[in-house]
Amino acid sequence: MAVADLMVVILEVLLFHLVTGYRFAWETNQSILFNMAIFLNKVPFCLVHYVLCHVAVDCSVWFTVAFTFDRFVAICWRKIKENYCTPKYAFSIISTISIAFCLKNIPFYLMYLDLTEDDDMCGGRRVLPFSKSFEGFYWVDRLLNPLLPFFLILTLNALTVRQILAASRVRRKLRGQRDAEKQRDPEMESRRQSIILLFTLSASFLLCWATTTMVFILMRCLRTDLETSIRLYFANMAGSVIQLFSCCTNTFIYGVTQRKFREQLIAPVQKLVEKFRQRDTRR
Repeated sequence: MAVADLMVVILEVLLFHLVTGYRFAWETNQSILFNMAIFLNKVPFCLVHYVLCHVAVDCSVWFTVAFTFDRFVAICWRKIKENYCTPKYAFSIISTISIAFCLKNIPFYLMYLDLTEDDDMCGGRRVLPFSKSFEGFYWVDRLLNPLLPFFLILTLNALTVRQILAASRVRRKLRGQRDAEKQRDPEMESRRQSIILLFTLSASFLLCWATTTMVFILMRCLRTDLETSIRLYFANMAGSVIQLFSCCTNTFIYGVTQRKFREQLIAPVQKLVEKFRQRDTRR
């Protein structure tokens, strides 16, 4: 998840929005960034870059779905947890998702094959052309990201929360605590935090992808594009920023909220501080 999110930041944010998007600003001093922008603007490099951006975003979202399913299996299907939640299955799932979305995004390369080497497509490449042959592909693309992932994340998190609540009720009865709020139970507090975490992830994913999804639906239904509708253009720009932000929040929410992750993150810092203290003591 972290690697996929980092690839989104590098390919989409840095190489497109900051380099090619502001290529005219770098032109004044003929910097390395300007030469890189010119390089990425040329066919076929711009086509490959465009496809890789889609692959990175798709993998980022579906790795989140896969991790959500892992949490669902670990909590709700404990009988198959030991066999499923293993590095072998994790490697298989990561490889399958990566290969599948590399193949799925090849049509984004094919739809621009008629461009010449002198065409500058980076400025308008976000405007997808209307074509009967690619109309179905557009809808499949939006179905796979973000409609189906959101449905799966929401469903799996809802089932996980239901299992947590059911287990909590059983725990209260076994402990004989009819009024659990009067006595502190660390396990119940941990489960309550898990519920908040799952709902936060679902809400974050929905809000971050809502704008771009609505813009896409309006464009397909109204048969218009971003060049003829200034409102859709600005809505799409704002939605793109929020969507890119979503690719980073999922890993942050899942990672930083985990106790073991925080411990492993803080441990190197504590060791480094201890080394500096030992050096100061020797001096």
